[in-house]
Amino acid sequence: MIDHLRSRTLFGSPLVAVYDVDCCAPRGDCSGEESSSRHSVVFPRSGVFVKQTSKNDRLVAECTRVLFFNRHESYRVSHPVAGGDNCTSIHFNQAALVDFIYSIDPSIENSSNRPFRSSAAICSAAIALTLHRLRRLLLTQRPVEPLVVEEICASLLAQSLTSADHQRGTMRRPIRAITHQAHRDLVDATRIVLARRFREKLSLGEIARAVFSSPFHLARIFRRETGVSLHRQLTGLRLRRAIEHLTNGSADLTMLALDLGFSSHAHFTQAFGSEFGFAPSELREQLSARDLRGVRALLKSTHAN
Repeated sequence: MIDHLRSRTLFGSPLVAVYDVDCCAPRGDCSGEESSSRHSVVFPRSGVFVKQTSKNDRLVAECTRVLFFNRHESYRVSHPVAGGDNCTSIHFNQAALVDFIYSIDPSIENSSNRPFRSSAAICSAAIALTLHRLRRLLLTQRPVEPLVVEEICASLLAQSLTSADHQRGTMRRPIRAITHQAHRDLVDATRIVLARRFREKLSLGEIARAVFSSPFHLARIFRRETGVSLHRQLTGLRLRRAIEHLTNGSADLTMLALDLGFSSHAHFTQAFGSEFGFAPSELREQLSARDLRGVRALLKSTHAN
């Protein structure tokens, strides 16, 4: 079975690793016993395969489903139709994953080695679109910002777990007032860290450590409480500082971009345009024209006197 697999690493960080996995196994071919090396969530994109566990649980996997794999889980794979399958697999850091799932389901405390309670969930339209966004980013954009990728992976994890909960018919308890205040305090602490360190190329793990939180929990709570992602908040801070620099006469846009934490002049220009609707060079030209008009007015006034 291994001979039929082709795996391509799209991204790797201490928190998450993203792979595209293509399997060209013939119809009916059944693998020997396999085992997942890490806790992972698998998103079939095309084709179909059957996953059978050591407990003889049988699961048909295709692109309307999300699959959960616990570390060291044993299983076999077969293909009921020709053509194999194509999947995207996200492997999660065990400690960060367990902390995150525990924050929404404390009952896993005694089974942290098997944090995933479900073997599969429905791949909703939102999940499919988020996955498409992730792959497009990793396949077309270089360099890619780790914080962006880690947040998207955290979103996919949260959406997939929510889908599994709905499928099982479980409901979360309402957030207590004390928990809500703790979440607001966490967001406030995060805002302070980002405002102080916005020039740095921060990862999700670094931000989480600075506010004593688990990474995936922080990503989920910050977006829920503020309506924006951590990366969007960081970019907003950088862009508003950029306006200050441009107003004060910064001429070298490349140096300004790098100083503010952007990867390049092009990255800065794209982000600035998305936020404000025009390029930083246009703002600089507008400011220069205004200053020039002011000088001309002053000269006319001096000449008249």
